Amino acid sequence: MYASFVRRVVLPLGDVIFGGNYLKSLKKWNEYDTLSESELRAIQEEKLQQILRYSINNVPFYKDIGYRENESPYENLKRFPILTKELLRQERENLVSKEFSINDLTKNFSSGSSGVQSYSYSEKKNVFYLQGISSHWYMWGGFRFGDAVLQFGISPNRTLPKKLKDIFFRVNYQEAFALNDSDYQRIYKEIQKDKTRFIIGYPSAINQLAEYFVKNNLTHPIKTIISLGDKLFPHFEENFKKAFNAPLVIDTYGCAEGFLMACRYDIPYYYISSPHVHIEIIDDHGNEVKDGELGHVLVTCFSNRAQPFIRYKLGDLAVKLPKEKYPKNRKFNYPLLERIVGRETDVVKTPHGKTLIVHSFTGIIEYYPDIKQYQIIQKQPDEMTIKYITDDLIPLKDNTLSEIEEKINALTDHQVKIIFEETNHIPNSPSGKPQIIKSLL
Repeated sequence: MYASFVRRVVLPLGDVIFGGNYLKSLKKWNEYDTLSESELRAIQEEKLQQILRYSINNVPFYKDIGYRENESPYENLKRFPILTKELLRQERENLVSKEFSINDLTKNFSSGSSGVQSYSYSEKKNVFYLQGISSHWYMWGGFRFGDAVLQFGISPNRTLPKKLKDIFFRVNYQEAFALNDSDYQRIYKEIQKDKTRFIIGYPSAINQLAEYFVKNNLTHPIKTIISLGDKLFPHFEENFKKAFNAPLVIDTYGCAEGFLMACRYDIPYYYISSPHVHIEIIDDHGNEVKDGELGHVLVTCFSNRAQPFIRYKLGDLAVKLPKEKYPKNRKFNYPLLERIVGRETDVVKTPHGKTLIVHSFTGIIEYYPDIKQYQIIQKQPDEMTIKYITDDLIPLKDNTLSEIEEKINALTDHQVKIIFEETNHIPNSPSGKPQIIKSLL
């Protein structure tokens, strides 16, 4: 009854009051889920062509680029410059479409976790379009309007639309990185009372709740966890299994500039939102790498005409899945990312060009419980500092650091000097999220 009321009354009324297109977006994305690979490819090609032509005609920054009708949109795209965060700051006026006034647009701030602060503009109704994409992902996990939700985020000052969303969607909103044991005990009682079956938010914050549950022999059945805005580690998922009775874990990939790029659901790979974005993976010189190879992420977005993002370099690293490895039993026909490594500053590079990602270190240090928290800092190619905090309840063993050093040396071929530094505090990134690797190269 309540779900029907939300769907038939609250949502249409909200679209009218706030000038949104949420329901239209949600319906369209549910339709995309049913399409074939060739149909999705055709939709992406048409949308890419439209945004490129529109940008050339309406965005001053792109006015000197001519569209070649004898070439595919994908070939035309390669003639556009790579849009960096520095360019986004320097050319912000020239990157806005002539059809819009900056004063009428929504300003989106980047977290600055990649090292460069930036902001972008979008149409106000674009947020409703994005909510349609995210809601259809939630529905993959069985979510229906009216289901109680526990959400962890970093926006404690809720705007009116967000407050109304929390009320009508039965969202219990919690500040992700400012909770203690008494908060976790309170949350446990609240989700028991509300019979909450869905959790959405930063996986590192959800993991803290899960660790509290495991430590205190508590459990609560959760149907689906939707991970967003942060890195999802395998040991997080192990804690989720113990604390929440083995829920389905959906991992999403997006960014603050207004892109919802990919989502992991029924297979260990990520479905790319190809009717919304086109993703390129390039090397350090701007050349597209082969599928299966690690590279920098460039994203072109089709939905934001106020400030089109074309070949935008997010500061992330990822790998596309080669076509021959596509699972035959996958549920949807979107193109696939094999893995998302994360920020470019989330890697350690050796003098011989070897790249180590976060999982290279978590796969070693997670087996030493006397190390409570750690961060790897690289200031020069042949040296790294490992800052660590010990657990008061588990004394540091004599051989812990030497064993960690030996295992990391095997990964780096003994090319990187390792310095251990004990500390009492490891700060989060500027966005408030934990950062395991901090590359200053």
